[in-house]
Formats: sequence, structure tokens, C-alpha cells
Amino acid sequence: MRPLPTLALMAACALASAPAYAKKVQPWPTVYVSAPIGKGWSISGEVVGRADREHTGPSQLETRLQLGHSIGRDLTLWVGYVHVVSYPPLGRVGLEDQVVEQLNWKAGSIAGITFSSRTRLEQRFQRGANTTNWRVREQVKASVPLGHHVTGIVWVEPFIALNQTSSVRSGFDQLRSFAGISVPLSRRVEIEAGYLNQFLPRASGDIHNDAVPITLSIKF
Repeated sequence: MRPLPTLALMAACALASAPAYAKKVQPWPTVYVSAPIGKGWSISGEVVGRADREHTGPSQLETRLQLGHSIGRDLTLWVGYVHVVSYPPLGRVGLEDQVVEQLNWKAGSIAGITFSSRTRLEQRFQRGANTTNWRVREQVKASVPLGHHVTGIVWVEPFIALNQTSSVRSGFDQLRSFAGISVPLSRRVEIEAGYLNQFLPRASGDIHNDAVPITLSIKF
């Protein structure tokens, strides 16, 4: 498939999946930095901002620090710590700390399309919760070269809560679906942008958030 028709198809799919009743698209800016530290080990840091569509201030700020080790040509195991601060329109600020175990797998290529997965197991320590929440996230990703060093990206990521706490129900927690492109700015820097739909099933009513994640990645 030629690059321009492929890109047009991806854009059409993303727009078609956007709910018509969306109030406002949320910007999700991200800065990601990673570096090897020798003998198969790597470190990475990430800062993610998520702006709420109901008010002008940030709704969430997430900071992530991870240590990774290659356990094969296509597998990398990561462990890390995440701190999340949430700013609701009303009420006190929410705080959450996580311990995270993560497995990245480069699954291979078929017909020029590269497939990969990212499996995360999170232990979530939330302010006001009566116990630790365990959650698993499974991201499946497809990447296709579009020409001129541009890569088209599509991924889906379901979140499953493995137990129930006073603030989290067990079971299906959310689904994130993304379509976009990645463009290198230099040998070590690239930018990724696209459309993301976040589906949150809730007892009070399902929620659909429409976001534009823009990620600046710096790899040393």
C-alpha cells in the first residue's frame, strides 16, 4: 500500500472513531528520555501532562522513572516507579504512586508492518483507597513505514483491574485506541502525534475522552 493512501486511511479511521458528542479535544503532551547504561541495561524517564476538557488547568501530571534490561534480542524487562497527581474540578487533589513491572516484545514484521507489545503490571497506591489496586495493561502496536522517514502507528491498550478497592472496581477499567504518525527530527530525536480515544466504563455512565497525544522522544 502506498504511503499517502495508507496515511489517509489511518486518518479516516481515527476521525470515524471519534464520538460526535465530544466536547473538546484534550492535549496530552509527553517528553520521554532514555539512555543505555551498559551491559544490556537502560534507564528511561517520562513526564506526561493531560489537560481536562472541563476546565483550563491540567487534569493530570504523571512522572515515570524506569530501569530496563534486555533479556533477549526482542525482549526487554522494565521495573519502575510512577507518581500521578490528579486535579479534579472540585475536591482535593488526587495522589497516586505506582510500582510497575513491564515487558516489551518486538514481535516481528509481516508484509512491511512491524508488530510489538507492551505488558504492564501496576501496583497502585491511591490516596483514600483502603488497599493496593493491581492492574494489568496490554498494548498491541502496529507500525508501517509511509515514506520520507514517516511511520504510521496504530495501537490499542485495554486496562484490567485485578482486584477491587474502595476507589476502583475490579474488571475492565478502560480502553485506549490510538492512530498517528512518528517523524524523526534527528538521529536521536523523534516526535509522535495523532488521535487517541479513551473509553472509561463507569457505573454513573460511560465516558469517552478525545485526546491528541504529542510525544517528544529523546534516545541517547
